[in-house]
Amino acid sequence: MAKQKRIKQPSINKSSRITTTNPPDYDEKPPLFSLEKVVGDKYCFTKLSDEDKKQFAESIYKRKDTKWKDIKNLPKHGLGTEKIPKNQIKGSIPSYITEDMSDFLVFRFNGKKPMVGYREKNIFYVLWFDSDFTLYEH
Repeated sequence: MAKQKRIKQPSINKSSRITTTNPPDYDEKPPLFSLEKVVGDKYCFTKLSDEDKKQFAESIYKRKDTKWKDIKNLPKHGLGTEKIPKNQIKGSIPSYITEDMSDFLVFRFNGKKPMVGYREKNIFYVLWFDSDFTLYEH
């Protein structure tokens, strides 16, 4: 009868422990603004005036240290945000926006001029810059 080979068991370091981490609380983080998904139509970043572009940069800079949980409590015409029902948008809605998304978020970037988009984790994806107040009923 042939002798069976024994498989050597890996040594276990008793000092190493498996730790679990909780997923991050994105409400405790400031928003990151992304222009990756801006719709390329009349509400595009490229259609903004130089002053609007400057004010957009200022507006995201002002929010750089403000947590999402605090933004929710700030005035909507200030550094805060508001929700706009998806069915109020008059512009073309990208095909990747699913039916279960019922609202968009709005931030102001120059006075009351809104930028409209959506949030994933701590990222705000801007879809439209409504510099002429025609994207939805104001």
